[in-house]
Amino acid sequence: MGANRWIDEREWPPASTRETVLFLHGEGRANSRYGDGTLSAEPPGEEPADHWVHDPSSPVPFVTAPSSAQIGGPDDCAGIHGRSDVLVYSGAPVTEAFEVIGPVRAVLHVSTRARDTDVVARLTLLEPSGRARRLCDGMLRLRYRSGFEREEPVRPGDVHEVEIAMWDTAIRVMPGQSLRLDIASSAFPKHEVNLGTGGDIISEVEGVLAENTLWHSAGRPSRLILQTRAAPDP
Repeated sequence: MGANRWIDEREWPPASTRETVLFLHGEGRANSRYGDGTLSAEPPGEEPADHWVHDPSSPVPFVTAPSSAQIGGPDDCAGIHGRSDVLVYSGAPVTEAFEVIGPVRAVLHVSTRARDTDVVARLTLLEPSGRARRLCDGMLRLRYRSGFEREEPVRPGDVHEVEIAMWDTAIRVMPGQSLRLDIASSAFPKHEVNLGTGGDIISEVEGVLAENTLWHSAGRPSRLILQTRAAPDP
Protein backbone atom coordinates (compact mmCIF):
# COMPACT_ATOMS: atom_id res chain seq x y z
CA MET A 1 0.00 0.00 0.00
CA GLY A 2 1.07 3.59 -0.48
CA ALA A 3 3.30 2.61 -3.40
CA ASN A 4 0.28 0.81 -4.95
CA ARG A 5 2.27 -2.10 -6.31
CA TRP A 6 2.78 -5.82 -5.72
CA ILE A 7 6.13 -7.11 -4.51
CA ASP A 8 7.53 -10.65 -4.35
CA GLU A 9 9.62 -11.77 -1.39
CA ARG A 10 11.24 -15.11 -0.50
CA GLU A 11 10.55 -14.85 3.26
CA TRP A 12 8.32 -13.02 5.74
CA PRO A 13 9.15 -10.53 6.96
CA PRO A 14 11.49 -9.66 4.07
CA ALA A 15 15.17 -10.11 4.85
CA SER A 16 15.75 -6.51 3.78
CA THR A 17 13.77 -5.15 6.74
CA ARG A 18 15.08 -4.41 10.21
CA GLU A 19 13.38 -4.22 13.56
CA THR A 20 12.44 -0.69 14.51
CA VAL A 21 11.26 0.28 17.98
CA LEU A 22 9.18 3.40 18.62
CA PHE A 23 8.63 4.33 22.26
CA LEU A 24 5.52 5.89 23.76
CA HIS A 25 5.95 9.27 25.43
CA GLY A 26 3.80 11.81 27.21
CA GLU A 27 3.33 13.97 30.26
CA GLY A 28 0.28 12.16 31.56
CA ARG A 29 -2.25 13.66 29.16
CA ALA A 30 -2.30 11.37 26.12
CA ASN A 31 -6.09 11.14 26.11
CA SER A 32 -7.41 11.74 22.57
CA ARG A 33 -5.62 13.29 19.63
CA TYR A 34 -5.70 16.61 21.47
CA GLY A 35 -3.41 15.23 24.18
CA ASP A 36 0.38 15.13 24.48
CA GLY A 37 1.14 11.51 23.51
CA THR A 38 3.99 11.01 21.05
CA LEU A 39 5.97 8.21 19.37
CA SER A 40 9.71 8.37 18.81
CA ALA A 41 12.87 6.25 18.66
CA GLU A 42 14.14 7.96 21.83
CA PRO A 43 13.74 5.74 24.93
CA PRO A 44 11.59 7.27 27.66
CA GLY A 45 12.92 8.90 30.78
CA GLU A 46 11.00 9.40 34.01
CA GLU A 47 7.63 10.28 32.53
CA PRO A 48 4.24 10.22 34.27
CA ALA A 49 1.85 7.44 33.30
CA ASP A 50 -1.32 7.93 31.27
CA HIS A 51 -4.78 7.01 32.53
CA TRP A 52 -8.07 6.19 30.87
CA VAL A 53 -11.46 4.93 32.03
CA HIS A 54 -13.29 2.14 30.24
CA ASP A 55 -17.07 2.34 30.58
CA PRO A 56 -18.69 -0.93 29.40
CA SER A 57 -21.92 0.95 28.67
CA SER A 58 -20.13 3.25 26.19
CA PRO A 59 -17.49 1.18 24.38
CA VAL A 60 -15.12 2.56 21.77
CA PRO A 61 -16.60 1.60 18.38
CA PHE A 62 -14.72 -0.36 15.76
CA VAL A 63 -15.32 1.75 12.69
CA THR A 64 -15.92 -0.22 9.51
CA ALA A 65 -18.63 -0.71 6.91
CA PRO A 66 -21.34 -3.23 7.87
CA SER A 67 -20.37 -5.39 4.89
CA SER A 68 -16.81 -5.85 6.14
CA ALA A 69 -17.85 -8.57 8.62
CA GLN A 70 -16.07 -6.70 11.44
CA ILE A 71 -12.68 -7.26 9.82
CA GLY A 72 -12.30 -3.66 8.76
CA GLY A 73 -10.36 -1.90 6.08
CA PRO A 74 -8.58 1.44 5.61
CA ASP A 75 -11.18 3.17 7.77
CA ASP A 76 -10.77 6.71 9.10
CA CYS A 77 -10.22 6.52 12.86
CA ALA A 78 -9.83 10.26 13.44
CA GLY A 79 -13.25 10.43 15.10
CA ILE A 80 -12.35 7.69 17.57
CA HIS A 81 -9.15 9.56 18.36
CA GLY A 82 -11.28 12.39 19.75
CA ARG A 83 -12.50 10.26 22.68
CA SER A 84 -11.03 10.72 26.16
CA ASP A 85 -11.05 6.94 26.74
CA VAL A 86 -8.54 6.47 23.92
CA LEU A 87 -4.83 7.14 24.43
CA VAL A 88 -3.22 8.52 21.27
CA TYR A 89 0.52 8.54 20.48
CA SER A 90 1.55 10.22 17.22
CA GLY A 91 4.90 10.25 15.50
CA ALA A 92 6.35 13.29 13.76
CA PRO A 93 5.67 13.66 10.02
CA VAL A 94 8.41 11.89 8.09
CA THR A 95 10.73 13.68 5.69
CA GLU A 96 11.89 10.61 3.74
CA ALA A 97 9.71 7.74 2.55
CA PHE A 98 10.12 4.37 4.24
CA GLU A 99 8.23 1.08 4.30
CA VAL A 100 6.66 -0.86 7.15
CA ILE A 101 6.49 -4.52 6.06
CA GLY A 102 5.81 -7.43 8.39
CA PRO A 103 4.28 -8.17 11.79
CA VAL A 104 3.41 -5.32 14.14
CA ARG A 105 3.59 -5.70 17.92
CA ALA A 106 2.95 -3.49 20.93
CA VAL A 107 4.67 -4.16 24.25
CA LEU A 108 2.82 -2.25 26.95
CA HIS A 109 3.03 -1.85 30.70
CA VAL A 110 -0.51 -1.60 32.03
CA SER A 111 -2.51 -1.84 35.22
CA THR A 112 -6.20 -1.62 36.11
CA ARG A 113 -8.29 -0.96 39.20
CA ALA A 114 -10.85 -3.48 37.95
CA ARG A 115 -10.78 -7.28 38.09
CA ASP A 116 -10.19 -7.53 34.34
CA THR A 117 -9.85 -5.26 31.32
CA ASP A 118 -9.02 -5.42 27.64
CA VAL A 119 -6.09 -3.66 25.98
CA VAL A 120 -6.71 -2.79 22.33
CA ALA A 121 -3.84 -1.43 20.22
CA ARG A 122 -4.30 0.00 16.74
CA LEU A 123 -1.81 1.38 14.21
CA THR A 124 -2.98 4.11 11.85
CA LEU A 125 -1.38 6.19 9.11
CA LEU A 126 -1.94 9.87 9.77
CA GLU A 127 -2.39 12.01 6.67
CA PRO A 128 -1.63 15.77 6.52
CA SER A 129 -5.39 16.26 6.12
CA GLY A 130 -5.99 14.72 9.57
CA ARG A 131 -7.37 11.43 8.25
CA ALA A 132 -6.12 8.49 10.33
CA ARG A 133 -6.21 5.40 8.12
CA ARG A 134 -6.36 2.11 10.00
CA LEU A 135 -3.54 -0.32 9.15
CA CYS A 136 -3.81 -3.13 11.72
CA ASP A 137 -4.86 -3.79 15.29
CA GLY A 138 -4.92 -6.38 18.06
CA MET A 139 -6.45 -7.05 21.47
CA LEU A 140 -5.46 -8.78 24.69
CA ARG A 141 -7.79 -9.64 27.58
CA LEU A 142 -5.76 -9.21 30.73
CA ARG A 143 -6.95 -12.42 32.40
CA TYR A 144 -5.49 -14.29 29.39
CA ARG A 145 -2.18 -12.40 29.38
CA SER A 146 -0.22 -15.69 29.37
CA GLY A 147 -2.40 -17.45 26.80
CA PHE A 148 -5.87 -18.92 26.45
CA GLU A 149 -4.96 -22.19 28.15
CA ARG A 150 -5.82 -20.77 31.57
CA GLU A 151 -7.13 -17.64 33.22
CA GLU A 152 -4.92 -15.67 35.58
CA PRO A 153 -6.50 -13.49 38.24
CA VAL A 154 -6.05 -9.76 37.77
CA ARG A 155 -5.20 -8.03 41.02
CA PRO A 156 -6.22 -4.37 40.97
CA GLY A 157 -3.17 -2.12 40.80
CA ASP A 158 -0.65 -4.74 39.67
CA VAL A 159 1.41 -3.65 36.65
CA HIS A 160 1.73 -6.17 33.82
CA GLU A 161 3.99 -6.15 30.76
CA VAL A 162 1.87 -7.49 27.91
CA GLU A 163 2.58 -8.08 24.24
CA ILE A 164 -0.20 -7.50 21.73
CA ALA A 165 0.10 -9.03 18.27
CA MET A 166 -1.40 -6.48 15.89
CA TRP A 167 -1.27 -8.66 12.76
CA ASP A 168 0.81 -7.58 9.78
CA THR A 169 0.92 -4.75 7.29
CA ALA A 170 2.79 -3.57 4.19
CA ILE A 171 2.69 0.18 3.67
CA ARG A 172 4.95 2.87 2.22
CA VAL A 173 4.91 5.92 4.47
CA MET A 174 5.33 9.04 2.36
CA PRO A 175 6.80 12.43 3.34
CA GLY A 176 4.30 14.41 5.38
CA GLN A 177 2.60 11.31 6.73
CA SER A 178 3.18 9.85 10.20
CA LEU A 179 2.41 6.76 12.25
CA ARG A 180 -0.05 6.83 15.13
CA LEU A 181 -0.72 4.24 17.83
CA ASP A 182 -3.90 4.34 19.88
CA ILE A 183 -4.70 2.35 23.01
CA ALA A 184 -8.18 1.67 24.39
CA SER A 185 -10.12 -1.05 26.20
CA SER A 186 -12.78 -1.81 23.61
CA ALA A 187 -13.39 -2.11 19.87
CA PHE A 188 -17.06 -2.96 19.57
CA PRO A 189 -18.47 -4.98 17.83
CA LYS A 190 -15.21 -6.56 16.63
CA HIS A 191 -14.56 -7.67 20.23
CA GLU A 192 -17.15 -8.28 22.92
CA VAL A 193 -17.19 -5.67 25.66
CA ASN A 194 -15.25 -6.54 28.81
CA LEU A 195 -17.46 -5.88 31.85
CA GLY A 196 -14.43 -5.54 34.13
CA THR A 197 -15.71 -7.83 36.89
CA GLY A 198 -13.40 -10.75 36.24
CA GLY A 199 -16.47 -13.00 36.37
CA ASP A 200 -18.20 -15.23 33.86
CA ILE A 201 -18.14 -13.56 30.45
CA ILE A 202 -21.17 -15.52 29.23
CA SER A 203 -23.78 -14.93 31.92
CA GLU A 204 -22.87 -11.57 33.49
CA VAL A 205 -24.65 -8.47 32.22
CA GLU A 206 -23.67 -5.73 34.71
CA GLY A 207 -20.31 -4.04 34.28
CA VAL A 208 -18.04 -1.75 36.28
CA LEU A 209 -15.84 1.16 35.33
CA ALA A 210 -12.24 0.10 34.71
CA GLU A 211 -9.71 2.77 35.68
CA ASN A 212 -6.65 1.83 33.62
CA THR A 213 -3.07 3.06 33.50
CA LEU A 214 -0.38 2.81 30.83
CA TRP A 215 3.24 3.30 31.90
CA HIS A 216 6.06 4.64 29.71
CA SER A 217 9.18 5.25 31.70
CA ALA A 218 12.81 4.12 31.80
CA GLY A 219 11.86 1.14 33.93
CA ARG A 220 8.61 0.40 32.06
CA PRO A 221 9.22 1.32 28.41
CA SER A 222 5.98 0.78 26.48
CA ARG A 223 6.79 0.51 22.79
CA LEU A 224 5.67 -0.26 19.24
CA ILE A 225 7.77 -2.79 17.30
CA LEU A 226 7.83 -2.72 13.50
CA GLN A 227 9.80 -4.16 10.58
CA THR A 228 10.95 -1.32 8.33
CA ARG A 229 13.20 -0.55 5.38
CA ALA A 230 14.04 2.47 3.27
CA ALA A 231 11.84 3.04 0.27
CA PRO A 232 13.58 2.36 -3.05
CA ASP A 233 14.33 5.23 -5.38
CA PRO A 234 11.54 5.93 -7.87
